[in-house]
Amino acid sequence: MGNMVKSWATVAGLVLIATGLLGFLSTPLVGSAAGALVPTDSLHNVVHLGTGALALFIAFGLRGSQQVDAMLGFGILYVVIFAAVLVSPTLFGLFSVPANAVIHVIHAAVAVVSLGVAFMARGAAPSRV
Repeated sequence: MGNMVKSWATVAGLVLIATGLLGFLSTPLVGSAAGALVPTDSLHNVVHLGTGALALFIAFGLRGSQQVDAMLGFGILYVVIFAAVLVSPTLFGLFSVPANAVIHVIHAAVAVVSLGVAFMARGAAPSRV
């Protein structure tokens, strides 16, 4: 099951880093351009780069139960991010571009998949004594 955690963390990390980099280019897909599908500003892009790097660390820097526990923590982090940005689309004034429904769905999906992968990996791992 560690391969499942590694695979998901790799995909999530690469997508988050790509999203952060694209946001700095301000494309119609991601960034501060008017009507961007995923509206972001510089701070939001940095958050994507940071959480993407964290996911890649989970994928390649950890093994075994540490990797599974870290994926659980990553999922919890995205639950917190989802809830905070849902309550305040500008993250209490930190973002200059408010989050839209697309961002809320993406944050929720990252949280749910990360938690699901972590719990499946925990269930498949030998019990800890």
